[in-house]
Amino acid sequence: MLKPSVFYRVLGACVVLFQAPVVYSYEGKFEADIDTRVEYNDNIFLVSGEHDSATGLILRPTISGIIKERHWSAVLDATLANSTYTDRGLDGNDQFFSLTGQYGGERNIFSLNVTHDLGSNIGSTSTDFGLVSRRVNTKKQSISPQYTRLITERLSLTLTYVYRDVDFEDVDNTTYTPYITETGIAGVVYTLTERDSLNFNLQEVNYTSKNDLVTYQLITTQVGVNHKFSETLNMDLSIGVSRLNSTNLTTQIQDFWGNLIPVTQEIDFETRSSVYNAGLSKVLETGTIGGVISRNFSSNSFGGIDRVDRLVMNYADDLSSLWHYDVDFRFDDITSKSSSASSLSRNLFFFESRLYYSITEDWTAKVSYRYVLRKFKSDASDNKAPHSNRVYVELRYNSPSLSTF
Repeated sequence: MLKPSVFYRVLGACVVLFQAPVVYSYEGKFEADIDTRVEYNDNIFLVSGEHDSATGLILRPTISGIIKERHWSAVLDATLANSTYTDRGLDGNDQFFSLTGQYGGERNIFSLNVTHDLGSNIGSTSTDFGLVSRRVNTKKQSISPQYTRLITERLSLTLTYVYRDVDFEDVDNTTYTPYITETGIAGVVYTLTERDSLNFNLQEVNYTSKNDLVTYQLITTQVGVNHKFSETLNMDLSIGVSRLNSTNLTTQIQDFWGNLIPVTQEIDFETRSSVYNAGLSKVLETGTIGGVISRNFSSNSFGGIDRVDRLVMNYADDLSSLWHYDVDFRFDDITSKSSSASSLSRNLFFFESRLYYSITEDWTAKVSYRYVLRKFKSDASDNKAPHSNRVYVELRYNSPSLSTF
């Protein structure tokens, strides 16, 4: 855990990037918490063959802080997690670090975000979930500058660049492929009325696998509208098109008169598809309910891109001043494209429910249950659709503010 003095130096370094020439008074806050979690999972890697259940103990300390002034702010979030399982091959130490600085003038807002995420495939709910039957440590690092221009009171322009570097440790005998993505986004929002706004987004993603076998460029354009039917009911709708240009290198060993010679073939392909996102959310008397249906594209961990058709529904409610309950449901129809003639299709079903109890102002207990089912479409046998049941019992201590100034 970082000492307060180290924390303030880190925040100060971010502040220097955005500090205005005129000095104003500033305020800040430094907080920390820790949670202890016991996990039981009957199929932690979501495999269809024989498997053992696993029980683990996870300790997760977290620190966060903010310094802000009239024009600038700096935010730090850092988490460590130590996991110990009955199967020692699952043990590990995860890290997460995020530092964000922002400076805003009268019509211009500049921000910079840096993240470091050292985790693993255990417990992941990404579209890659269940494709590797052992722990694989994952290191993700990113840097993202952003600029927003308030052109008029109703019209704004946002430009974003994201550089992301993903590495996997000990990936031998797995399909995981380290990669780098560079993403550029231009977004325009125009406010029509107090209840309606229009938006336009243009995004380009350039992907390069670190083994130099796969590259692709994905360009997506979308237009959308946000409409507030009332103070409690809100709708988001966007539609667009995408174009994917990909290059794959394949190597085959051919026998030329007794000599084995590797022959590399370059395969180019282009595909076009629609993208969309439709969401509806409603604020209830003591909670919220909402749903989203969408089609989007995302980089996967084994050298390609996923087209994900997704349905998400969520519900949350405060049962009383001490009890809180929420439920998440998700269904994914995923197609992974690695070439014009090669694809991998599968369905994923997620259900998770969580119950929170506020023991005191500083102590919170949580019980969570998650069910996951995966089915490859090429597999006609129903008994090869593996599923997983996971139960968390967690106790969290939210400390009072360690420092304010």
